[in-house]
Amino acid sequence: MLGGGVAAAAGLGAGRHWDLSGFTTVVGDGVYAATGQDPVTDADIALENYGTYSRLRANVLNRGVMAHGISYASRSGSRMMRVTHRAGFSFRLPYLPSQAGGDLNAQTVEGGLFVWDGGLDHGTAFQWVLNPWVDTFGQVMAWTGDSWTPAGYLRPDTAWHTVNFTVDPVRLRVRLAVDGHRLPAPYSRTPKTGWGSVVTARLQAEAISLWPGENATWAPQHEVDLRDWTWRRT
Repeated sequence: MLGGGVAAAAGLGAGRHWDLSGFTTVVGDGVYAATGQDPVTDADIALENYGTYSRLRANVLNRGVMAHGISYASRSGSRMMRVTHRAGFSFRLPYLPSQAGGDLNAQTVEGGLFVWDGGLDHGTAFQWVLNPWVDTFGQVMAWTGDSWTPAGYLRPDTAWHTVNFTVDPVRLRVRLAVDGHRLPAPYSRTPKTGWGSVVTARLQAEAISLWPGENATWAPQHEVDLRDWTWRRT
C-alpha cells in the first residue's frame, strides 16, 4: 500500500496508455532491512519506461533488504468522491520466481485504485503472492482495509495478465477482476496519518522484492512489466 503523501501527476489523460510515463514512483510500507543494512530508500527502487511498456524494479542494488516500489498516477479535487472510477493495467513477470534462486525473485506484485477523502482511503487492491517458499505461492489476495484476504489463484508464469478495478465512493461499491474473472473483494476504507485533507484519487502498481532473511547481506531483485493502463471517471 502507498506509504507516503500523494501529488497530482501531470499530463495523464483518460484514454489508454502504453507505458507509465508521468507516474510517480515512491517507496511503499512493505519494507524490511536485515541486520546491518541501511533502511530502504528511493535508491532501491526504479521505474523504467520503454514506450510500449514500463518495468518496475525493487531492490535494484541487491542489498539485504525487502524493497517496495509503488508507481502511481493521481487526480485531486472534491469531485473524485462523487464519480465512479474505472481503471486497470496489464502486468507480466519477465522471469519465473523459483526456489532455485538466482538474481531475480519476488515477494509480491500488487495494484489498486483508491480515493483519499481526507481521513480514509476508499477503494480496492490485489496482491499476487510470488514468494516461491510460501504455501500461498500464486494466490491472489484482496485488500479489506486492514489486511489481505484470499480471493483467487493465478499460476505464476511469464504471460501478460490484466487487472481491472471499479471504485464507486457514492454507492460504496468496488469491483476487482483479474484476466476478466471477478474476484470477491470488499469495499475497503483504510485510515492513514499524515496524508492531509486534499481529496485525491490514485491508480497504482506495486512490486515488493523477496524477504531476504534476518542476516542477509545480499538479496535478489524483483521486476514486473506494466503496460496498457486506463482510467475513466464517470
